[in-house]
Amino acid sequence: MNIIEKYDKPFRYGAIVLNVIFAYKLFVVWYTPNITDATKILSYVTLMAFEFAMVHSGLFMAFLPKRISLFLLVPLYGASALAFNSFIEGNDILILYCIVVFNRMRYAFFNVKQELKNELILKSVISVIGYFFLLLGTLLIQPVIPELGLTKDFLAESNFYKDLTITGLFVSHPHIPLFFGVLYYLFLAITDAYLINDSNKVVASRQDL
Repeated sequence: MNIIEKYDKPFRYGAIVLNVIFAYKLFVVWYTPNITDATKILSYVTLMAFEFAMVHSGLFMAFLPKRISLFLLVPLYGASALAFNSFIEGNDILILYCIVVFNRMRYAFFNVKQELKNELILKSVISVIGYFFLLLGTLLIQPVIPELGLTKDFLAESNFYKDLTITGLFVSHPHIPLFFGVLYYLFLAITDAYLINDSNKVVASRQDL
């Protein structure tokens, strides 16, 4: 048994905690942003765009050979983390994001049991489906999503739009991707909790046999 399998349960509980932390951070910036949070707001908007590519990573890890998986995913995650960090001051978000990235791709470092691979595939499929349905739902109800602290006056006062070189719904109305992000990361946390509970039931039933 390799170290990833041995400590798989703590990794899985850690994923729940990290997803809840991300949801909380997004909500705080959406609900009570600071006047100096312009770059942080943009970084979170960027994060939700990066998730479009990264949500597929589990499927790649499950089906691609280990070396190819690492060759593709490490540069992808690394470039994303660096781009993410370029929008912010300090490295706290980058550090947290790298921990999340490592937790997601931990199976790529070792050959693990087929049972763990199957669960990774299931989790990845659920994550992809959840991402697209939550995104679709967010776009459908976006006119009624409250701005909370991210009002037009606040965004203008914080110079959020000053140095923007890209346009689009998510950038023009950052409360929308932050709302989506809160839902998405809570969805991931709930999914992880459900899968852990289901796995515990399977283990318990095997021990009863």
